[in-house]
Order: sequence, then structure tokens, then C-alpha cells
Amino acid sequence: MDAWLQPLIDWLNGLPLQAAIRETSWALPLIQTVHILAVAIVLTASLIIALRGIGLVGRDWSLARWQARFGTSAALALWTLLGTGLLMILAEPERELLNWLFRAKMLLVIVTLILAHALARALRATRTDRQAGPGVRLLAVVVFAAWIAVAMAGRWIAYVG
Repeated sequence: MDAWLQPLIDWLNGLPLQAAIRETSWALPLIQTVHILAVAIVLTASLIIALRGIGLVGRDWSLARWQARFGTSAALALWTLLGTGLLMILAEPERELLNWLFRAKMLLVIVTLILAHALARALRATRTDRQAGPGVRLLAVVVFAAWIAVAMAGRWIAYVG
């Protein structure tokens, strides 16, 4: 079923960088640690925006202001996740590319990024002196829940074949 991926996996397994990552005892744990820290940044930013969206914290700031505060760090964390994720695929291409949960996670990442982009656009359109509408607040909670699902799927990849 996954025969079409085998040439890519073989090519990745032949790259010098792949060998360097696998042969250096600290490389993959370091990459994974940076990846987890970037996940924490994205989840924290999303959590604060979601909690603000439902009115539990930060009522003195609008959702748009919170988005402006955390948008750049979340974007940098997302780029970091892309880089470290690609390095983890390179280090263990069979483990990642042939795992159905990895594929599901990647699909969920795409959906979540689309939702997060929609949320960011909606928040930018909301004046800073005005509260976001109920739809925008609900979307903030949905985006946070989706990021939690992405993180959980990422952790389960190691245990599902």
C-alpha cells in the first residue's frame, strides 16, 4: 500500500545529514526537545487567546490585542515546528512516513492552520476597542482544541504503527 513512498524513504536514508543525525547521540533528542518547546509556545498562545475568547482571563485587553501580542512568537514557533519536524522525518523516515497517525496529524495540522489563519484575520478585523463576536470567540476555542489534538497525535506516533 505504501510502496509509492519507498523511493522517497530510500533517498532520505541515503542523505549524509540523515546519517549524521542518526549517528550523533544527542542530535535527535535535541531536535525533539526544540520541537516540544515550539509546541508549548503555540499551545500557550492559543490557550491565552481561547481563554480570553470565553472571557476567563485578560478582559482588559481585546482579543485582537492578545493576537497582536502572541502572533509573532506563535508564527516563529510554527516555522520552528516545520524545521524540526522535517529533521525528525529525515532522521526516521520509515517511522514517520509509513505511520497512519503521522498522516492524520499532518492533515489535522493543515486544517488547524487554516482555522488559525481564519481566526487571525477575524481578530485583525475586530477593532481593538471592541469585543469580538461569539463566532470569533468560539473559533478561538476550536483552534486551541485543534492544537491540543495535534499535540496528542504527535505524542502517540511513537506508540502506534
